Formats: sequence, C-alpha cells, structure tokens
Amino acid sequence: MLRVGIIGFGLRVSHMAAAMKVFSIPYKIAAIADPAWPEIKKAVEEKTQETFLRRKIDLELMQDTKYFSSADEMLDSVELDGVMVGTRCYLHTEMACKVAKRNLPLFLEKPVAITFEQLKTLDKTFQNVTAPVVVSFPLRLSSMAMKVRQIIESGRIGEIEHVVAWNDVPYGSVYFNNWYRNYNEVGGLFLQKATHDFDYIFFLTGRKPKMIAAMNSQRIYGKRDKPFELLCRDCDEKMECIESPFNLFYKRFKGDKVDWNNWQKCMFSKDIKNEDSGNALIELDNGVQVSYSQNFFVRNQAVGRRGARLYGYKGTIDFDWYRKTIIVYDHIMPTTETIEFGGDLPHFGGDRELAYDFLLAMKEKRPSRSPIEAGIISALTCLWARESAEKKKFFEVKMP
Repeated sequence: MLRVGIIGFGLRVSHMAAAMKVFSIPYKIAAIADPAWPEIKKAVEEKTQETFLRRKIDLELMQDTKYFSSADEMLDSVELDGVMVGTRCYLHTEMACKVAKRNLPLFLEKPVAITFEQLKTLDKTFQNVTAPVVVSFPLRLSSMAMKVRQIIESGRIGEIEHVVAWNDVPYGSVYFNNWYRNYNEVGGLFLQKATHDFDYIFFLTGRKPKMIAAMNSQRIYGKRDKPFELLCRDCDEKMECIESPFNLFYKRFKGDKVDWNNWQKCMFSKDIKNEDSGNALIELDNGVQVSYSQNFFVRNQAVGRRGARLYGYKGTIDFDWYRKTIIVYDHIMPTTETIEFGGDLPHFGGDRELAYDFLLAMKEKRPSRSPIEAGIISALTCLWARESAEKKKFFEVKMP
C-alpha cells in the first residue's frame, strides 16, 4: 500500500488526495503536517466528513494517519512513498525543496513560486532530483486540451501562427473576500490564474516564451476606505452592497438563504492589492504572438469563458472549457466541425489525470505529464508579466 504524506492539508489538496481512490490503487494518508493538525485529528476521531474551511476528511484513508506540526518532523519520522504540498502559495517553494532533499515523488500545487528568488531556489534545488514531480496543472491534461493537441499534431490547421486566449473568471470574488486577498501570500492574479493558461498555451504550441509585455488594473475592488479585516456582516453598508451575503441571496439569487458567515471580508478594503483585470502579450521563441486576457468581475450570463483561438494558415481551432466545445474552422474548404464534450468532471477531467500521474509516480516512478519544468517556466512568465505591468516595459522571459 502506498503511503502518502501531506504538507498543508488545504481544501484543494484534501480533494486531490481523496480523488485518487477512483483508480483502485491501494494507498493511505500516512501523515499530515499542518499547524491545524489538532482540528483535523478531531474531525477524523469524530467521523466528520467535512471539517473547517470545507477540507475533505476521508475516513477510509485517514484511520491510521500520524499528525505533525512541521514538515521536517513529518519527513524525518515517517517512511513515505510520496508527498503532496497543499500549503498557501508563499510556502510552496520552501516545502517542495524539503521534499526534494528526500528525492520523493511530489504533488505540488501551483504557483510553484511567487517571487524570483523563490523560483531560482526551486530551479537550483530540483536540478538533480530524479523523483517525478506532478505540478497541479489540470487544464493541460483535460480531455479537451488533449484533443486540441491531437488536432494540432495531425497538421490539420498547419503550424500555429497566432494565439488569442481569455479567462473570464465566474468565481472571481474568492480572490478578494477571503485569504487569497493577501497579496504577500499569493503574489497577484497572474500567478493565481494565468499560470494555468500560460502553461496550456506552451503545452499546446510546444514552444517557450521569449518576450512579454503586460498590464493589469484595479478598477473595482480594493478602492474604498474600508479596513482590511472588516467582515461583511459587520459593515454598515451590508444591506446595500451588492457583494454582501444579503444581496448575494436577495438580488443575485445565490444560495437558499442569507448566510452571515464569519469568513467573508469586504472586497473593497483599501489594502487589497490584487488586480481585477489583466492582459499580456507574449512572443514565443519561434516569433508567434500570444494575446491573453483575464477578468475577475464578470457577472451572471457574462461569466464562464476560458479557452483560446489557435490560428494556423490552413485552419483555426476555437475551444472553450465552459462551453465544452472545440470548433475547427477549415481555411481551405468552407467547412466547420464542432466537437462537443459531455460529463462534468472536476477541472474538466484534468484532476483525474493529475491523480493518476501522482499514483504512478509513487508506484512506478513514471515520469509526470506536468513536470516541475512546466511549473517553473509558467511561474517565470507570470512573474515577468507582473514586473512588466508594474514597470510598463517589455521583458525577456529568463531567470534573473
């Protein structure tokens, strides 16, 4: 039976740890390192299916779990076949490097780093690591992306000559009303969202970035004189604000009742630094240009658009994960093919592929399809995008 260790038992990694069960490869969560381990242990002992902040407690996997307050203590005390890192973003690099010293298979949440210094440390540390690393990039492994890559490799549309990509985030409020609003912990929204999109673009085109220019803006959120820790329920404008739990229910028809919770904070707090829209122009290493746009305040019928147009001389591929379609336009004959996808798997099926890769990384040391190199080049591009937006300059995408 495979023995999995988890550093930082967050919502995302608890979901992924449980998701591996579908493949019927025996494993257990042998150890967890998390400052909140007493609460996790209590939830297991009380047979609670879900605990604080919706972390998934899988009782079958966690009956014999050992708990630690630090990653070093866990790694020094328990024999493991692989480690999953699900801490907050600013700790990803530090924890990944601890695992690297043990040369253990690693599942690493994105972004892999949030500063240039972290990224250089990560790159240097993993130079001689032979154990597979699975970076949490589900979009590249989704069934739609794999089908698009198959069409490209067939030569049907010719070489990719131009890319236009977009991400209108239908759940953008999470980056302003809970812990994601802490800029020093997340590094901005290029690193939070564009890291996925840049990765799948590089994956589909088979190219690396050369130059980047970017802009971002903070037009909506974080613009008022509100305390950073102000909860919506304590605000004197809570009955008028469209983002309040009251109006999420009353005017926007979200949920079945008003939920004055103890975690939702004011999205207009003055110290929020996350941008609410952004754009990047990337030149790939073969001269092809990529245009990318992301938005975090689209609403209702306008929401849910994530995908790209890939232009070749012989044809164009238009795909969108939310629309669940690929459209192939032929430039030679006046024909169009539409490919529709069914199902409703997490991250469009990409999570299942990540889980499978990590299981086989532990069981057979099989190479990852979303390796550490992909995480590094994506984070590097995001960091230069952030730098470009701040300095209003073009930058070469290289390690500083």
